[in-house]
Amino acid sequence: AVSQVLQQFKFKCVIADESHNLKERTSQRCQIAMPILKQSRRLLLLSGTPALARPVELWPQLNCIDEPLFGAYTAYTKTYCNARRGRFGWDVSGTSNADELHTKLRGIMVRRLKNDVLKELPPKQRSIVPIKIDPKRISSCREVVQDLNETRIAVADLVGEESRNANFEARRLLMAAYQTVGVGKAKGVAEFLLDWLDGSDSQKILVFAHHLEVLDILESAVSKKFKGVGHIRIDGSVSPAERALRVRKFQTNARVRVGILSV
Repeated sequence: AVSQVLQQFKFKCVIADESHNLKERTSQRCQIAMPILKQSRRLLLLSGTPALARPVELWPQLNCIDEPLFGAYTAYTKTYCNARRGRFGWDVSGTSNADELHTKLRGIMVRRLKNDVLKELPPKQRSIVPIKIDPKRISSCREVVQDLNETRIAVADLVGEESRNANFEARRLLMAAYQTVGVGKAKGVAEFLLDWLDGSDSQKILVFAHHLEVLDILESAVSKKFKGVGHIRIDGSVSPAERALRVRKFQTNARVRVGILSV
């Protein structure tokens, strides 16, 4: 109902921020937004990352900007996504004719780097901080890494279904190793974070992690130090509305110095 009302306004100019969220043509977001965007006389799509992974994710935005230039979905995916029929339908996750696509994109895309528009920001500083694994978790880390290495060796000697199963197991073990080592380092990261907070006066810091257990360990350490009022946490369980409130809290409340965020 809301989309129908919005379409009746026939906007002359539409500005869509974070337009990379229009990446799946069958999503409810695309179904509602695309007709509104396509009927506007002028359209600006703003994004720091127009395509998160594959050329197919660009199609909804390109279709709204210039449908004749980029073609309908089928033609676009055959030309630029190496579309091919697989066991479960068409696979459009690939890339083809990338140079041609880039040439067309130059006609509609304006790219600005951070150092072009935010000249007041200092240069990035990157540093590697060695973190020791918690002694209580060293054995579990060694076991999962050893299992992973053994499975990888076995894959080379297998063929057919056995090879596919072994590859699947290797990927599973890789994810398990990723998580196990992350959890093993979490205590050391928490100690480093608390030391940084003690020595940085009133500065704020954002900490990113992949796994919920790592987030839990970091949050527990920070919450204990600040008695539950000095941090925010945002992960996949936080609703968009609550997320906005927590971001605002981090930005405006001087007592909130730590943002613990999932990647």
